[in-house]
Amino acid sequence: MDAQLREPVLAVLMTLLLVGLFASDIYSPMAFADHEFYVVVVLVATASRFSWMPSIAAGAGTLLTMIGGIGTPWFTNLPPWIQMGNRSITIVILWVLVWFAWKRRQAETALQKANEHLEHKVAKRTQELAAVNQTLVMEIAEHVQTEQALRLSQGRLADILDLAEDAIIVTERDRSITLFNQGAAKLFDYDPSEVLGKPIDLLLPERFWIARSSSIDKSPHNPESTHRMAQRCEVVGLKKDGCEFPAEASISLLSVGSRTTFTLIVRDITDRLRTERQLQSLTAKLMTAQEEERRRIARELHDDINQRLALVAIDIGNMLSTPSTMTTQAQKTIQSLNQRLAKISDDVRRMAYKFHPSILDDLGLTAALKHMADEWSEKTGIKTVVVGEEMADPLPRDVASCLYRVTQESLANIMKHARAARVEVELTCDGQEITLSIQDTGVGFDLKDAQTRHSGLGLVNMRERVRSVQGRLDISSEQGRGTRISVHIPFSGVPHEETTSYLG
Repeated sequence: MDAQLREPVLAVLMTLLLVGLFASDIYSPMAFADHEFYVVVVLVATASRFSWMPSIAAGAGTLLTMIGGIGTPWFTNLPPWIQMGNRSITIVILWVLVWFAWKRRQAETALQKANEHLEHKVAKRTQELAAVNQTLVMEIAEHVQTEQALRLSQGRLADILDLAEDAIIVTERDRSITLFNQGAAKLFDYDPSEVLGKPIDLLLPERFWIARSSSIDKSPHNPESTHRMAQRCEVVGLKKDGCEFPAEASISLLSVGSRTTFTLIVRDITDRLRTERQLQSLTAKLMTAQEEERRRIARELHDDINQRLALVAIDIGNMLSTPSTMTTQAQKTIQSLNQRLAKISDDVRRMAYKFHPSILDDLGLTAALKHMADEWSEKTGIKTVVVGEEMADPLPRDVASCLYRVTQESLANIMKHARAARVEVELTCDGQEITLSIQDTGVGFDLKDAQTRHSGLGLVNMRERVRSVQGRLDISSEQGRGTRISVHIPFSGVPHEETTSYLG
């Protein structure tokens, strides 16, 4: 109830109770002692926010109790002191209740003051703790800066860095070498005294360093910064005898005060690249062998097993052509067998097509893509548009198989995840490379998140297939705006650098 309406309502309720109880007391025999119900009026008054309201109710009840003692009818067989005693007890109870209400109000007031005092102390203590916490944060920050400066100083000690097997090189902003550990000496075949103070171009060819130094020199310099850059890239190292070798360099920029240094950790990756090339070659051979095996199985299913099934179907047809030699039940059984045999033949034909579509060898890649898109669209209900150029020269078998399988895998992914309404497949050729583009209007996805979760082998399979034919796979996706997969395969056989891009 609203605080402004509560007091008038309580006053009206108390008045009505007093009037009603007084009328009941006047017109009732003494033995009923209705005046004791004035206690209810005092209890109602304790709900008021005014501390004097219970006293007013008790005073009114006392007055009405005394007046009622005069006007109440008497029983002739009871002495007068009984009525006077009962009314005196009622008056005492009323004022005892007033006393208790007053004590409770005092306790509530004291409790409220204590609560306000406690809240004030809590707020003050919170401010003090916030100030202490801010001071502690500043001290920790200063401590971290001191530790970073100490680590930088320790990192300059050659006797510690010499324990590292990797080549560690420290240069200043002017690219002069200030530290050259034993790992670097073994890698580049230089003595530290031969390179200290000289430019880094002596070890890393200028064609690499110019590309990197442009971004380094443009980086804003802030004296308060202690870590401005950290990146890893593949570089070309140059030994003392002039031999170049592939390497991987981790470059970090450290600034302490007004001094800025660059730390390079260089590793020779010749063996790793050789292993990767061998692995890629093995992968390509495995995929080629897989396609050949698929083609062989498809050919056997289509040319051998399916032909046998066709001969059996012909024999059954010949038996059905002479119905007089068999009973009606036998005819029904043979007809059922003929239907089941036809279904098995269709299943074998579909299985052969899944292993290797014969249309890819007979009519070419464009026709195979259109046939696959029509079947997929009929199965999923998603509108599919295929735009393809007719190739003047037939594509190599491995290239055609790669593009077909990439399209097949892409359509499978679109059916499972994209929730697309339209798919466009485009096959073009500019004379130097053939390009396959698959664009959908689905929900898209976060490519970085997909690579982190390693949720499936679809993208990995496509990437390896494209890499096996020296091509490049580009994937761009934006959540809510669909996904685009592009495959670029050169005719000359010159390998592309495999990339994967993300938009969104």
